[in-house]
Amino acid sequence: MAIKSVEIKDFLVFRGGFAAGFCPGVNVLIGGNGTGKTTLMKVMYAACNNDKHIEGYFDTAQWFNIETKPNAYKIDARFSNGKKFILEHMPDEPELSPNNKTHKINLKSVYIPEKDMLSNSKGLPETVKYGKAQFNRIEIDIIEKARVLATRPEQDLYRKICNVINGEPENDGQNFFIKHPNIDKPVPFSMEASGYRKFGLLAALIRNEQIKSGSVLFWDEPENSLNPELAPVLVDILLELSRSGVQMFLATHDYNFARYFDVRKDKSIPVMFHNLSKTDDGHIICNTSPEYVGLPDNLLETASADLFKAVIANAMEIQDDE
Repeated sequence: MAIKSVEIKDFLVFRGGFAAGFCPGVNVLIGGNGTGKTTLMKVMYAACNNDKHIEGYFDTAQWFNIETKPNAYKIDARFSNGKKFILEHMPDEPELSPNNKTHKINLKSVYIPEKDMLSNSKGLPETVKYGKAQFNRIEIDIIEKARVLATRPEQDLYRKICNVINGEPENDGQNFFIKHPNIDKPVPFSMEASGYRKFGLLAALIRNEQIKSGSVLFWDEPENSLNPELAPVLVDILLELSRSGVQMFLATHDYNFARYFDVRKDKSIPVMFHNLSKTDDGHIICNTSPEYVGLPDNLLETASADLFKAVIANAMEIQDDE
């Protein structure tokens, strides 16, 4: 099952109406700060997990199946603050009865926030539960999902990721570590290289099947803290994961990371680029293209071009001085 489209009306940054369609493979979200990339992923994650109580703005009150079609059905979600959105799914199960107006859905999904949650994971979900820490359920869900113990043999992709960081992720039910073959004791996540934590978390979620065929991965700025040389490595791993049947939503501010998806994809993996931008009257719009270069008003491309011009101008200035 995959997310096909979303409609949002008057919710947080999304003033008025907002709509976007997605591919079942990799969806790369780009756009300036404040254009709703993170909010969009959190909204969709909340919808995928409507069997849970999501605190705050994403506290969902009612869910209704409002339309059944040959290849999709829509879920109308009303938030506790009176706002609502519609999430359209492509089912991989028998068609729903048109007479069944209510249908609970729990689409297996993982949301990885931009901030590192695992380095300070001990007791954090419990602390949040009792209102002693300011995190919402969407942010701390990743801790509980990473804590799940693996029940199947390691996969080839898991081993490939472990080879990147020369180690394997471990947890004792509270804390997370990376075990390296050349270090006597496992290294706590908080002491591990920040870029390696990204790979370690992804490996753990693949090994314990929180990410598997038919699931959805939402990842906010996966390239954050990665050395640029590891960007194409992560892109190749994510493309391979998508080829196995995982739908992805990846929000990024990095030109290289986004561009690698364009140059390293193949015909077996649908990849779509979604550029979120804000109009003069404050509405968020989404322009979508299967090609990175096809996106209009692309701030990543503009910033890259501006840097190139600055480098050329600087070089010309130095040449003139000589």
